Amino acid sequence: MADILVVDDVAENLHMLQLILRQQGHTVLAAINAEIALNIIKRKPPELVITDIKMPGTSGIELCKILKTEKHTSHIPVIFVSVHSDTDWIVEALHAGGNDYITKPFIPAEILARVDTQIKLLDAQKSAVKQQLSQVMNEMVIGVAHEINTPLGTAITAVSHCSDTVHKLISALQTNSADPEVFADKLAQCDTSLALSQKNLTRVAKFVSMVKQIARVECPVSPTRVNLSYLADKVHSAWSDKPVDVHVAVNQNQVAVFDGGLVASVLDTLIANSLSHGRQEGALQVNIVISIEDGVLSISCADNGLGLDGISEEDMLKPFVTTKRGNTGHVGLSASVAANLIVNALDGTYSVRNHQHGLEWQISLPVDAV
Repeated sequence: MADILVVDDVAENLHMLQLILRQQGHTVLAAINAEIALNIIKRKPPELVITDIKMPGTSGIELCKILKTEKHTSHIPVIFVSVHSDTDWIVEALHAGGNDYITKPFIPAEILARVDTQIKLLDAQKSAVKQQLSQVMNEMVIGVAHEINTPLGTAITAVSHCSDTVHKLISALQTNSADPEVFADKLAQCDTSLALSQKNLTRVAKFVSMVKQIARVECPVSPTRVNLSYLADKVHSAWSDKPVDVHVAVNQNQVAVFDGGLVASVLDTLIANSLSHGRQEGALQVNIVISIEDGVLSISCADNGLGLDGISEEDMLKPFVTTKRGNTGHVGLSASVAANLIVNALDGTYSVRNHQHGLEWQISLPVDAV
């Protein structure tokens, strides 16, 4: 079953379409003109729009063009309603991006068949996207496993060397053949081995953390009532003891329904990414602005770091691409994980750009009003 928006300036047509569609179990919203329809769509995009071609003011064709030019609504199929004599209008409507049409007077079986076709196509697209996402996730996990092997192998070798050295020192002490200078040198070697092991195990831990983030893309979203002030405090407190100045600005007491934990996870990932590529000089600062307007949660996350230093936005979003290769705090997955969470888990959009002093993410997420 689908969420369907019906748009028609004739009340009788709206009533009839609602009756036919609701009998099949669809959730149906109605609008008497394109302006009302756009407001409904902005608050919560439907899965399908059925609109009359000719309406006073903004026509159904113009409504379709608006939907198809907006990134967050371009995927919504549009079925037009017309009369048999509207051949030229139908051609123009299909050229505008319409997916199908039904004619008046209404034939319930025809309406349901055409709606069912569009829903099946939507399901097929969702399935294809999910398969593609699953493939990407599998490639990421395989890549993570490959990337883990090197630091893990290094850590095992370092620990093994340390263990062997310790056993030799114990043996020397037991036989009273320990030379103080040799003893001190061997202990220094152990210290070096332990430091090397710690460095590489820290890198492994970073990869494991990224795998957990990747797994969240496949988890069900859990929307709850979220106060932006609480979200801001949560994000800020998570980084209060880290070498980064995080400032979160919100409109006090704005509330909406969305997965606050997942949004916080995205922001934590972006802050961690900023901290990893860091600053060459001075303190790292991350400024986050969060607001809600017309059913959209808007987030700006900007740092004063190095920005897209020598790589493109496309490259930045590829797994394991990083300007900090070998740095234990930067594994090259943060940006791609954040992007996947935004698009595939939260059904949102994002853009990334260099600004005057660093890197800025602009994020838009659909939310439900309280």
